[in-house]
Amino acid sequence: MKDSIACTRCGNTQVVSLEAHSEWDEISCTECGEFLDTIGHWADSHAPNYSVQILNQCRSLTLKLARENQPLNDHPLGLRATA
Repeated sequence: MKDSIACTRCGNTQVVSLEAHSEWDEISCTECGEFLDTIGHWADSHAPNYSVQILNQCRSLTLKLARENQPLNDHPLGLRATA
């Protein structure tokens, strides 16, 4: 897999292959030689975050259920039986 990374110093954008390297290998700018990141950190920062995805799905489901259903004790006063 190839990703692009931009240099914070000179603005050069380059393509980096993450598969053929070790985690501790450095990514440096090809134009100015500035250290940009390591392969391992770059891969970890761009990996999917499953905890956030699950949290968003739970929140969406909760909001959907809240819109579709009324609470059980939310009856109009006229329909309540008196003792």
